[in-house]
Amino acid sequence: MSSSQIVRGRGATATLKKSAVVVDREQVRTTIPFEVIQETRVGGRRARTVEIVLTDGMTHEIRASNATSATAFAAAVNAGLPVELDPRGSRLVRTKRLRAPEAPPLFTGWRIPSAVLCGAVAYCGYLIYLGVAHSSVLIIGAVIGLFPLTLGSVGTFMSVKHLCDKVVLRRRGVTVEALSTHKLHGRSEYRFIDGEGNKRTFKSALNTGRLEVTYDPRNSKRMAASTSLLLAVPVTVLKLAVALGLVAVGVVAAFSPVIP
Repeated sequence: MSSSQIVRGRGATATLKKSAVVVDREQVRTTIPFEVIQETRVGGRRARTVEIVLTDGMTHEIRASNATSATAFAAAVNAGLPVELDPRGSRLVRTKRLRAPEAPPLFTGWRIPSAVLCGAVAYCGYLIYLGVAHSSVLIIGAVIGLFPLTLGSVGTFMSVKHLCDKVVLRRRGVTVEALSTHKLHGRSEYRFIDGEGNKRTFKSALNTGRLEVTYDPRNSKRMAASTSLLLAVPVTVLKLAVALGLVAVGVVAAFSPVIP
């Protein structure tokens, strides 16, 4: 059985549970049992709207972020529907008011850029020391400059890759609920089962019992924790800025003897 799939739309989130679909919209949770769902289909512009049709004709709609996620969610719901349905429909749908969600931690995931920034500051101090004590030994500066150049190049590549993965997952990613299995060296390992029945593992510094993970159905290695682009993009840009700063320092330190 696939892990619980999650569809995020504008102002609404639908989660596929064991025997029901749970829709959270504006701090109101709506639980729709499987036995009152006639069918789940995909419609709307670009096939991004999940339409849950009840046995009494009522319809609940959630607009997904991409067509792939909407299609996978609808197929998963239809696969779990029972043979015998209850005609009472919306009379068995339950709603309840939710408390206001807590704000996500602002500095989650800043450990890597913070470490890179500290390293850059330490390297600049070392360059100042070399310039004062060994101004004539340019070879040492050129050799040492290779370290920030290499580190900055790797950081730039990883930042660009991370941003590209976010864009791809936004367009065709499928979101599921992954369960934490164990914690090692400050990182938790989460496991889930994709829509095709394959077991997958995801590691993250977000240490929670359950984590929403978005994966690419076309690439088994591309996956990420489901975070808002509003937070993900600034953090990635910060990482890229620090990495490019290291590249600049490395170029100056390594190639200053040949730069006119």
